[in-house]
Amino acid sequence: MKFSYLEDCHKTWREILVIGRTIERDGEKYHLIGMTLSDTANIYILEPYKESDHITKKRKGILNHRRVLKEREDPVFSYLQCSEFAFGDEKLQTQGGTGSPLKYGLDDYGNYQLFFDMLSAGWKVPEWLRDADWDGLQLVTLRAEADHLPRYSEDLPITITHRPDAVAHIIEKPVILHVGKACSLSFTDHMKETVWCHVNQVTLIDVWKQAEERFRDPALADKFTPEQIAQAEKMSEEVFAQECPRGMYYIGVEYECTKDVGLMFYSEQFLKSRIQPSSGSVFLVGAFLKPDQKNGVHGLPLKGCVIQTPVPEGTASLRAELFCYHEKVSDWTETV
Repeated sequence: MKFSYLEDCHKTWREILVIGRTIERDGEKYHLIGMTLSDTANIYILEPYKESDHITKKRKGILNHRRVLKEREDPVFSYLQCSEFAFGDEKLQTQGGTGSPLKYGLDDYGNYQLFFDMLSAGWKVPEWLRDADWDGLQLVTLRAEADHLPRYSEDLPITITHRPDAVAHIIEKPVILHVGKACSLSFTDHMKETVWCHVNQVTLIDVWKQAEERFRDPALADKFTPEQIAQAEKMSEEVFAQECPRGMYYIGVEYECTKDVGLMFYSEQFLKSRIQPSSGSVFLVGAFLKPDQKNGVHGLPLKGCVIQTPVPEGTASLRAELFCYHEKVSDWTETV
């Protein structure tokens, strides 16, 4: 133990607000502890935590990308998906957050300080939570931009807006994509309805050129120092050198669908390949495809997908799969 660690953990609050409301839904209990204000406003919620099946069970067989993608679990309900908290007429927009299983934070003294400070400010631990095992709890911390905490009273309604993650549905439909050519294909969705997908354009994407243009964007200089930009550029070059060396390209797919869903195309080579250790930092810079037009030739919303399998210049076609589609889940609200 070093005092420097305690300094890092120690927090001072400009304001602290105890809420202490328990929310019951679908046989589970969630507890809205309260808020603190320092550089940002933080909202704290205790919610159930269950270990992922991929952690608790050892899988047998070859671990390739297809298997990992198919075994990926549907998103679990979490207050991390909340986008807004309204305290009466006063609204707070969340700017992201973290979820920390308490069982993995037994040495996180910042959590202890938070709980002690909340107790000192008047938080009453509800009876159901007093003897709850920390192994089954997660602390969600949501950030919001605010210069003061909202006015609060015990009879004030709090309306929470949830913005759930999209749900993936596996298709695994083989398709040969031809660079510079259009094609159409259909699939049956989870509602047993036929969905047509029109691929309007297949292109080669120079990720090195994209990265260079992005790092030269004047808007980036307004947010980061030259040293930070240079460091990020160096890191991206190191990752691209491993993932997509100069002279290699990714495949970009512009498409439109008869239903408002997001499509994910992967190369057959990628799906068959085994998982390899990688820094994964490529996704921090990323290859992106934003269509120039709002709608495609069929009058439907135009969207884009990047197949991040490197191919050489001059590639004319790629054996791929329309692997899955993502179904949007509507926002919903609850008042507690």
